[in-house]
Amino acid sequence: MDLMNIRPWIFFYLICFVALLLATTFIVQGITPLFWMASTLIIVVVGFNFILIFNEVKEHKKRKAIMKQLSSTVGNGKPKDKKTD
Repeated sequence: MDLMNIRPWIFFYLICFVALLLATTFIVQGITPLFWMASTLIIVVVGFNFILIFNEVKEHKKRKAIMKQLSSTVGNGKPKDKKTD
């Protein structure tokens, strides 16, 4: 199984985690204006994460298909640029 490059996403998810903690704090405090802002923040963060992960998986599948196509055209046991007699 191939693993995607996850390292660039670490800081993004740390920032999202802090935003969710802040939103949870606002909700627990029970202040009405902050409750709606916190709910909106949670929806935005979760939606944005879903979109980014979906696109990353789609790009990974596309790269994998391209690599498979390239390896099947050249990798039939014989090098493509050598002529056999």
